[in-house]
Order: sequence, then structure tokens, then C-alpha cells
Amino acid sequence: MRSIAPAILGIALGAGASYAHANRTEAVEQVVGTLTCVTRPELSIVFGRSPFADCAFIAERGDVRQAYQAVLRASDPTLQVEAVQKIVWRVRTRDGSSRPAMLQGAFRAVTDPADRNRSIFAGQFADLEIVSHSRRSINAFARGAARIDLAAVDN
Repeated sequence: MRSIAPAILGIALGAGASYAHANRTEAVEQVVGTLTCVTRPELSIVFGRSPFADCAFIAERGDVRQAYQAVLRASDPTLQVEAVQKIVWRVRTRDGSSRPAMLQGAFRAVTDPADRNRSIFAGQFADLEIVSHSRRSINAFARGAARIDLAAVDN
């Protein structure tokens, strides 16, 4: 019974985050910083097909720096990571503010209705717009990665 409780809590938190994101109506427009991730192929091999990455968020104003661990959930099996890849995102929020651990949680790939060539991963408090990818075209990466899960790391 004790092992079921964490699973139920995880499902409830995930559902709540999805509900909050689905009901968000405000546009996420203000750039607050950059998230840079470098994949770790050795962890992807050990833990399965989902690529792992070490990430760093740096605020535009330089007042916030936060380390994250990421898991890239693929909808495309060719997203497997066999070599180190560097992915850079522009981080946008509605209110233009940044704070520690604000990127924690799930980000889902969405199509920007205003610009179909813009690759966005939408989260509860911020959106990530892909700026560059070292090994793939931005659009190919966005089509292959359905979700990115970020967890803040204590500095």
C-alpha cells in the first residue's frame, strides 16, 4: 500500500499540471533567460531510450542561475542519443519574471498558432522556444520530442 501512494501522488500532480496548462489563456511573451541542455548518452543507455541531460538556466538580468536535470520523452524512436548534443531554449514567461526552480515540471511540444515554424514546449509557468540544436534541425527535434521533464538541482 505504501508503494502505491507515491504513484497516485505523481499521477495527481501530473494531472493538475496538465489541467492548469490546458486552461492557461494568457500568451507567454516575455523572454526571461536561456536554458541550455547537454545530453548524457551514458545515462540514456543505462536507463532506456529517453535521453537525459544536464541543463542550466541563466536569467537575462543575471539574477537567477539554476541547474536542472532533464529527461527528453520521445514520440520518435530516432531521438535516441548516441552522442552528446547541445540544445538551447529561449525561456518566456507571462509576467517577465524569473525565480529559482520555475522550470521544474513537464513541458509539452505544441504548435505555435501564430508561427508554425516556431518550436515551443509549454509548461505551467513558462514556455521554452528552441533556439538551436547541435545535431538535428530544430523542427526535426521538436517533432521527435513530445515532452521534456525538468527537475531543479540544488546549487
